[in-house]
Amino acid sequence: MIHNILKHVPSTQWNDKVMGSSEMGTEARSQVGKANVLIISVVLVVLLSISNAWFLYTNQSLQNQISDLETENSDLQKQIGTLQSQIDSLESQNNGLQNEIKALKVPQLHKVNVQWADHERFETYVSIQGSIFNSGSESSYNTILTVRIFDSASTLLKSEEINLGTIDGKSYIAFDVDIPYSGDADSVTTTLAYD
Repeated sequence: MIHNILKHVPSTQWNDKVMGSSEMGTEARSQVGKANVLIISVVLVVLLSISNAWFLYTNQSLQNQISDLETENSDLQKQIGTLQSQIDSLESQNNGLQNEIKALKVPQLHKVNVQWADHERFETYVSIQGSIFNSGSESSYNTILTVRIFDSASTLLKSEEINLGTIDGKSYIAFDVDIPYSGDADSVTTTLAYD
């Protein structure tokens, strides 16, 4: 029966109907494809926008962290500079104290109550007496007291070395010496030396 119907339908009409139906399917598929592409494009744009916003947020957050770290680093550098200055100052003070300690330990000789008198008996002589005090902690060795006798014109009449030997730290030694000379003594000077 269908075959008979088809026989009665002209072939051109059949072809137009079949072609029309086919074109409608292609157009519908084309519209569905375009819609799918549009949806995918919108989804991609949304995803890219979210991704870009997240990147910008993360980048800004990292920039803030970098800025904070740079500020902390600057503050730490200032603290290091201050601490270095304090260390240098303390080292300088320590060196000064060490030098003072050394100075206090080395022999410190002081003349105490040194007096002289001019005498004439069988010969002219100067008597000189007194004490040498060592205020240091260390001993002075080969301690020499040099006595110089001058006249009123500051002419040297006599120079004499008195060997006092070793003077221990925080101790003293007394001396009483007669020094013969020629002339008329007006002044006497004394100097100390030691090893």
